Amino acid sequence: MKHQIKLYILLSLLSLVMASSVSAGEWIFGAKTGRMVVVDSGVKTHPSTIGFMLGYELGVGLGDLAVEGELTKTASKGEFNGGGKFEVDTKAVYLAFRSAGPVYFKAKGGFAQTDIDGQTDNGTAYGLGLGFGLGIVQLELEVTKTAVDPADLAFVSLGVQF
Repeated sequence: MKHQIKLYILLSLLSLVMASSVSAGEWIFGAKTGRMVVVDSGVKTHPSTIGFMLGYELGVGLGDLAVEGELTKTASKGEFNGGGKFEVDTKAVYLAFRSAGPVYFKAKGGFAQTDIDGQTDNGTAYGLGLGFGLGIVQLELEVTKTAVDPADLAFVSLGVQF
């Protein structure tokens, strides 16, 4: 419960930052899908998820710096070797950097709250992500791998943002 309260306080503070009047910034929206890879020898199949992202981006000369909030929900459940099914849902806040250009590199880091149904490994952790993208007009296609508390969970995703 303490971790959830900390996450909500952080989201509130970041929303104040995103609501401030900065003339060079712009809102970004995105959707992504991918597989949540749970690092556990007892997992037979990993769940697939769908997610949404809302952020605020500032140009910093050599690229863009953004604050991003992300929410993912299970689209198809994973399965344990013993036959039990489970879901993985996440809520996260990241500080992300995208390099300049139509083909760009992305790095992000922040806090993520994971809910792994069927296991006791719930709570708030850190998240780190690396990826690359292709910007076409106002549309960006991204492939990202995000490690949430890297020993436990990795989210390999394909997303679009505009």
